[in-house]
Amino acid sequence: MILVENRIEVRAGFGEAVLERFRTPKTVHTFPGFVRMDVLHTTNGEGNEEIRVCTTWEKEADFHAWANSDSFRHAHARRAEAAASAEQAEAQPSSTPAAHSHGAPETGAASDAQNNHPSGEAAAANGPIVGNKVTIYQVVVSHLPEPAAAAPAH
Repeated sequence: MILVENRIEVRAGFGEAVLERFRTPKTVHTFPGFVRMDVLHTTNGEGNEEIRVCTTWEKEADFHAWANSDSFRHAHARRAEAAASAEQAEAQPSSTPAAHSHGAPETGAASDAQNNHPSGEAAAANGPIVGNKVTIYQVVVSHLPEPAAAAPAH
């Protein structure tokens, strides 16, 4: 198994908008080899919010099949459009910007693929997303709870 972590760094105050995108399952959970998704949230030492989207897959090829799918491209294209709209709206003081999620990971065996905000450095400087990094880990060990013992039948 592998675990893919997408660490998304978001300017303070914008985390909820990004988290909202992950509250309802989309299509990733329907792909062959998908095991689970965990979305973690914290504040880092610089005061920005960090969201870590961790997906577990049976094998790396399953993850890459999803990352190269039309479903992935369409979902992330919509998010890029939302981010562009957010950046335009941010120029107007009464608007609350929408957030952009992660970019497509690089393919291949690289275990530490760096991905930047798709709108470039200027957008990263002005938009809610500071940056993101995708890392693929090999799962070496998982400790799960013991199954409950069955109660004796009466």
